[in-house]
Amino acid sequence: MSTERSSKETKELNRLKKQSAIPAAGKYLLFVMIVLTVVYIVDEITSNVNAAMQPYVLFDLFGIGSRNVNSSEYTAAINTVAPWQVASNLFLIITPFYKALSDKYGRRLFLMINTVGMGVGMLIVMTSRSVTQYILGMLFMMFFTPNDMQVLYIMETAPKEKRATYSFVAKGIALISVSLIGVMSRAFLNENDAGSWRTVYLIPVAVAIVIGLISYFLLRETPVFVEQRIGYLELTPEQRAAKAEENKKNGTAEEGGVFRAVKFIFVNRQLRWILIAGFLFFATTFYTSYYATVLEGAMSTESVANVLIIYPFLNGIVTIASGFFSDRLGRKKVCVLLGSIALLGLLFFVLACRGGWGPAAAGIAYGCSIGGLWSMSDTIILTMPAESSPSGMRSSVMGTISVMIGAGMFLGQILFIVLQNFMPMDLLFLIICVPFMALSLLLLITKVRETKDADLDSITADTYR
Repeated sequence: MSTERSSKETKELNRLKKQSAIPAAGKYLLFVMIVLTVVYIVDEITSNVNAAMQPYVLFDLFGIGSRNVNSSEYTAAINTVAPWQVASNLFLIITPFYKALSDKYGRRLFLMINTVGMGVGMLIVMTSRSVTQYILGMLFMMFFTPNDMQVLYIMETAPKEKRATYSFVAKGIALISVSLIGVMSRAFLNENDAGSWRTVYLIPVAVAIVIGLISYFLLRETPVFVEQRIGYLELTPEQRAAKAEENKKNGTAEEGGVFRAVKFIFVNRQLRWILIAGFLFFATTFYTSYYATVLEGAMSTESVANVLIIYPFLNGIVTIASGFFSDRLGRKKVCVLLGSIALLGLLFFVLACRGGWGPAAAGIAYGCSIGGLWSMSDTIILTMPAESSPSGMRSSVMGTISVMIGAGMFLGQILFIVLQNFMPMDLLFLIICVPFMALSLLLLITKVRETKDADLDSITADTYR
């Protein structure tokens, strides 16, 4: 190690020790949670705004004067944009490596990069005058939204006994706040102005950039990161080399951890079936990108805005309730419950749009559907793999299996892109989603073991064989 490098590390060590010596006052913790909740809101709005604005963006950028989502021009526009949404799933491959950088450079820096990055992506979309620029902005947004740095920050900053509570509250508030997209749509969308959709992005862009900068300049590093980093910096070069060798043997090192995890997932019966069931279930998530198009074809723009206000409340309620039910019923039973809610909600959403039941019915049905969809996804991607993996492999398995399960989106999206040229979108939702959801739940019930009461410290490679 060079002298210059040692000098930099000495300065960093001294700075971190000074920070760790300053106790976190209650007012500071409240401020942190407010900032992180706003970041969470930005994340959820960024994740949902493109899908909500999709028909209006395509009407404008593709010059579709009829504003008819069932026209051949609109179908051609979908054929142009949708493959890029599929391609964005490739970002999942590098997500574990990108997130791992925060272990070295700090949570605060990447919280800022992620939040400002989402704002810049929305800004690119908002100012786009060409399809190419719109796709670029869309890809920019899709790179940053899956990383959830605010979740890690909450888990490492909140008091140990209140981590789950703080996380659920922040997520619930963020999900409900997606209704602001509907509020802004009602305020700014104008059917007589093809470019009025741009104004819907204005406030989220400003908030994302401002709160991202605030998070960097006014928040401290998380206590967990500070402690881990101090421990690393205090090691001698020899101790670091020995630790790296030990981690490599245990499969916890960054180098090779992903490949070790892939092998372990396929040889472990429990994780293998979780992967297959999760992959099939994720093939159904495509409908969350096209629901606004179905709504626009079934009701007025004002009514669509009302749906955008209503559905986030149901999404938030189902999501918050799922956390409590999961600990009481067990992971498998709650997955069956959530999967059934997702399936029935989707069915009633299609019926509400086709039958003219109005925005309230459509909003309630869609909100329940995606609440069940994403809550089950969290259980099968995060909770069950964590409770099925030994400690030495847990981090690598969780990061790797989430990418492998997430690849199921390719299957659903490709089927949708091809078949939407021949039949209505809402019917495709049911034709593709019903069999995949049903098969996923069947495999989960018959092939996967319950993990609710698993002792994380005693799980071995043979526990779930």
